[in-house]
Amino acid sequence: MKRLTAVAVALLVSGCVSSKPRVPAPAEPFVFKSLDLEQQDARGRPAWDLRSPEARYDITRQVAQARSPRGTVYKRGKANITISARSATVIGDGQAIQLESDVVITLLGKDPVRITGEQARWIPSKSLMLIDRKPAALDRRSRITAQLATYYLDRDLIELRGSPVLEQWEQKPKTPTAKPAPLRVQTALVDWRPEQGDLKAPQHVRGLRRDQDSQLNLTASALRGNLREGYVDLIAPVQVRDPKRKGWLNAQQTRWLINDQQLSSDQPFQGAFNKLRGEGQRFKVNLASSTVFIPEGCRLRQPGEVLVAQRCQWTWPSGRFQAQGDVELRRDTYQQITRSSQLRGSIGNDGTAVFSSPGARVNSQVTLPPPQKGSKQQTRSAPAVSF
Repeated sequence: MKRLTAVAVALLVSGCVSSKPRVPAPAEPFVFKSLDLEQQDARGRPAWDLRSPEARYDITRQVAQARSPRGTVYKRGKANITISARSATVIGDGQAIQLESDVVITLLGKDPVRITGEQARWIPSKSLMLIDRKPAALDRRSRITAQLATYYLDRDLIELRGSPVLEQWEQKPKTPTAKPAPLRVQTALVDWRPEQGDLKAPQHVRGLRRDQDSQLNLTASALRGNLREGYVDLIAPVQVRDPKRKGWLNAQQTRWLINDQQLSSDQPFQGAFNKLRGEGQRFKVNLASSTVFIPEGCRLRQPGEVLVAQRCQWTWPSGRFQAQGDVELRRDTYQQITRSSQLRGSIGNDGTAVFSSPGARVNSQVTLPPPQKGSKQQTRSAPAVSF
């Protein structure tokens, strides 16, 4: 059931008597002191309303021009979404409502979500809103922008189309454009349920993370996750590149904890840092501290050397790392084998790692090369030397 109430302030009609017929002047619009539109659901509960402190109504066209409209959409009789704009054009008694300038649609709740734009078309009978001019959706730390946003109010679904971009800040900025977001992800389309938090981007994903010294480039075949729970899953193949430090990571499905700035995977991966190559059964990356942790099946390789350990950790800005648990380092030179409970290392200027074991007991085995022909050596082969 719909209701339209208004108080007329002025209706000006002018004319004069003439013997000759003439085309009547167009009727001037009513100027209302206030506009109050309401609709109830089948159970008599409020479904939606729209109010304005001033409106002009064209009787012929059945169109009202409203100033500073404010609206509410209800869910089971309780306020769920609020709507505001600078102006609105109301067709009929609310068949369609065009919102103009500074449009703000707020999903109420514990962690409110705001959808903004410069123009939106609201069709209450279909619980549908089209934001086709600068649409953006914002929560505590994230913002999603696109060329077109279609909001199905009753289905808790926003379809973002036209190269949507997801941006993430470590802390909520005072203004969304105060500085570039440290994390930025772009894809072809996004489906988001803002009340539940579910997010899905079923096509190719490209991401960028900036810090003071460098940037990481990220790609995946798709992503899905939940922004309210603070995670997205990057769908394989997942690749991370650090062009400045010649680093890369190739992984399977990877979870990105966007609020905690962590990447992790429970599946095998491969990576590199300059000339050092690494692989393991799973990994965790702390983006805030630029640290990689391999908790199982660590294996590092560089020209002439191979290191295996139960677990490894390295920080790529400094190039320092450590290996722990049944560490074994094999060198091609003299077939040297070094075993220890832990080894530490760092990347040198030539891009290779230098290993050491401060405070740990080390067992090394070296195989000396066989004597050259013509040299005065014992005829039996040289044994391996341990120390």
